[in-house]
Amino acid sequence: MTLIIKNLKNTFSKPHLAIVWTLVILGLCSLPSKQMPKDLGWDKLHHFGSFGILGALWYWAKPQPIWVIVGGIAYGFFIEVWQHLLPIGRTFDLYDALADALGVIVAIPIAEWFQKTFFLAGDSRRSL
Repeated sequence: MTLIIKNLKNTFSKPHLAIVWTLVILGLCSLPSKQMPKDLGWDKLHHFGSFGILGALWYWAKPQPIWVIVGGIAYGFFIEVWQHLLPIGRTFDLYDALADALGVIVAIPIAEWFQKTFFLAGDSRRSL
């Protein structure tokens, strides 16, 4: 178990996971609407969860909560504008942007708790 935690510390201390996840979100949000599965009413939960993961990964990479929140909200808004501008049959949805923002905001204290509980127990370091 110690080896797993040590490997996770090394992985989460680098921003590459956050960058990859940021690009995954961009890629998925750039798919044409006809390639998207039918909405089963979970759309906002998907936005909340994917941006929650984004917020946690960026917080672990760069533990500056205000910048993670501002950046996450700006990215969510950018994604909605991006979808509106692309000729892919997608539109701007303010409620999607709000779900993105809430996901990032809720993720920060959870990521901080997770970091302190699992990574910093007995460790004097302040970040992963």
